[in-house]
Amino acid sequence: MAELETISIIIVDFFKAGRVVDNVKGALSQKGAFELEVIVIDNSCDKDNRNKLQNLVELSDVTVIFNDANVGYVEACNQGFDLGSGEYIFLVNPDIVWKSNDIISDIISTFNEAKDIGVIGVRQENDDGSTPEIVRRFPNIVAQISRRTFLRRLPWFESRTAEYEVVDFDYSISTDVDWVQSSFMCVKRNVWLDVNGLDSRFFLFMADPDICYQTWLKGYRVFYQADILVGADGKRCSAGGLGEFFTNQAIRYHLRDAIHYQLKYLFKAKTRSKINLISDC
Repeated sequence: MAELETISIIIVDFFKAGRVVDNVKGALSQKGAFELEVIVIDNSCDKDNRNKLQNLVELSDVTVIFNDANVGYVEACNQGFDLGSGEYIFLVNPDIVWKSNDIISDIISTFNEAKDIGVIGVRQENDDGSTPEIVRRFPNIVAQISRRTFLRRLPWFESRTAEYEVVDFDYSISTDVDWVQSSFMCVKRNVWLDVNGLDSRFFLFMADPDICYQTWLKGYRVFYQADILVGADGKRCSAGGLGEFFTNQAIRYHLRDAIHYQLKYLFKAKTRSKINLISDC
């Protein structure tokens, strides 16, 4: 009998223990010809949150790590990868709801059908029924500044922001995309290793466009799959403009990580077509 593939699900928690418990239950209910390992990394450093996660410690297919300090989302994801052995790496936000028991099997089938796909993201639905905008074009400094300031109301900046945010994207159609948010993302292990995982220079944001950029650069595709659905709570910690810089720590992290991203790709290709030209060389 052939050995079953292992699936690693990495969940980084920050004060969402209740959702994490339900998330893990949904993950463990997934059906298919695979072995499943769930790795929860808790960055909350909070006794009450830890107590809510404590029951997960007893589950045989679940590993729970309580960090003594908030090491950030990106470092925690890498920490989870180092603990796992899966051929497929699922990065799953704590609030995600598994809408069916066949999600993992369906994603693996897509990978098997198209060997050049390296990353898959799926359609999401918020608790209120709305569709979160999880697909973007690769970041550029104009759009990143204008979308959080009054500039986005000016025609020229508005068009640049709309282009970056892909406001006309049809979430009912499966297609290749520049990048997809890591709120629910699956990366093949060989691709993860080929691109050196998530760049630990980022703390909370921008690691998802970065890994997708590197995936395209290595000659793999990033694919959005519309016929697979998961749920989410719809709460974005980075929501808001630069005016909230001093009151919202997530905004400050977002600005910091955006600067790191822009510096990393200052003289690099900014569009997927140009990246493909590089990868073909």
